[in-house]
Amino acid sequence: MSMELMVKAMKAKVGNPLRKLVLLKLADNANDQGECWPSYNYIAEQCEMSRRSVMDHVKKLETSGFLRREYRKGIKGNSSNVFHLNFDENTGLGGESAALPSESVALPPSESVALPPSESPALPSESAALPLVNLLHPEPVTLEPVNESLKDLVTTSKNSALDFSKWPALPSEQVFKDWLAVRKQKRAKLTQTAVDRLAPDLISAAGVGLSVDDVLGLCVERCWIAFKFDWLVNAGLVAKQAVRADWSYAVFDPEDPLI
Repeated sequence: MSMELMVKAMKAKVGNPLRKLVLLKLADNANDQGECWPSYNYIAEQCEMSRRSVMDHVKKLETSGFLRREYRKGIKGNSSNVFHLNFDENTGLGGESAALPSESVALPPSESVALPPSESPALPSESAALPLVNLLHPEPVTLEPVNESLKDLVTTSKNSALDFSKWPALPSEQVFKDWLAVRKQKRAKLTQTAVDRLAPDLISAAGVGLSVDDVLGLCVERCWIAFKFDWLVNAGLVAKQAVRADWSYAVFDPEDPLI
């Protein structure tokens, strides 16, 4: 991070508080030569806005002369952006009240809220309430809510997508939604194969007194999209002596003529 660029970014007039936040984040990642190469997804996560919004703000910052984009092709054929920041005196807006021509166009609901003519626009609550350090290094993005209910996912007919009959029990709806949100955040769609492969480990966990809610709740806490019973043992969450093989099927055979 270049402190000189950070100071220049804070003094820059860009005409939009969210665009200013994107510029600050780029300056936070830049070296002393003003170069940085964060991905759009990374900037979107850190600034808590959509990827499309970040791309729009970067484009307008480039139009205003605050940065220049260079497309760099990687070894594997993929391409990435290298941002070159520029804070010359000729860049930016003319003053506090100046605004870009496109600013008169209504922004999407996620970025602005229409105000009555008698009220002046205010900065977003995040930037007004939090110090600068929290704007540059915000908390992790909140998981998107999942609107699918457990009833909709449980098999009710031959055409239903998922069958949970192999699980020892069904989880509560809230815990299940939270776990689906973790999977959605990591782009791991819940499939029948995933459901079936969880069943043996959920049954093993039930054998030591852990319910399906307990297991999925732990998965939510640790951002696990899957679960293996051995993970509990390796993490010390289940005592090793509690994990015992069941030999009764071999020792007590009801069909053995000697018993």
